[in-house]
Amino acid sequence: MPHTQSRYQMDLGFTDGRMFLSPGDLIVVSNAAVPAVTRNAAGDWSLTRTAGAAETISIAANLTNAVIRRTGFGEDLQEQFGGTGIPASAQPQVYRPDVIPAMSAAQQIQPRTALKIKGIKLLSIDTIFRVTVVNLTSHNLRVDQTLFVNNVAPAVTAVLAPTAQNTVVQANPYVQNTALAAGQQIYRNLVDQELWIESTIVMANTGKLDFYGFDCLVEYNYN
Repeated sequence: MPHTQSRYQMDLGFTDGRMFLSPGDLIVVSNAAVPAVTRNAAGDWSLTRTAGAAETISIAANLTNAVIRRTGFGEDLQEQFGGTGIPASAQPQVYRPDVIPAMSAAQQIQPRTALKIKGIKLLSIDTIFRVTVVNLTSHNLRVDQTLFVNNVAPAVTAVLAPTAQNTVVQANPYVQNTALAAGQQIYRNLVDQELWIESTIVMANTGKLDFYGFDCLVEYNYN
């Protein structure tokens, strides 16, 4: 078979990706002292706070700051189709289709012209934390997408509305899973885009919180 300057590109993503956003990856704000990164024991690190009164703490991470994003890739085939290439590609790609119809059942005869979807999609989040001494007053998890355009106010879209998390004292950490709605399980591959995961926790006086992080399940397609 003749050599072609080409790449194999997958259509489907893998659904087994995991990304653990631990204390070193988290941003914390509070109306009192912020939880401190604490070594509870070997291999046991958390953001820890014992409340001195009623306190509100927000713990957040930008998932799109932790991974490489891709914006899509043109289809490569062994067939030598003509055309002038796909706009914004790295080279003219004279053998890649750009003026033929979109993908049909006969894909090898009529390849699609749209870019293959790449990057990651967030599927669910495990929030990992421990509550001791006194129950939390409340604890909610949310996810928001922020899109930036030059000289335009940031456009914030709710991906996951505030969702209640456990608040009751427990000797060992909670690992609480929260799934995104099916309609929000999509690839986040726009330029100048963020995806914020945020826990807002209201503590009662003398209550203790150990927050370990967010373990995110993602579908990914980088190849």
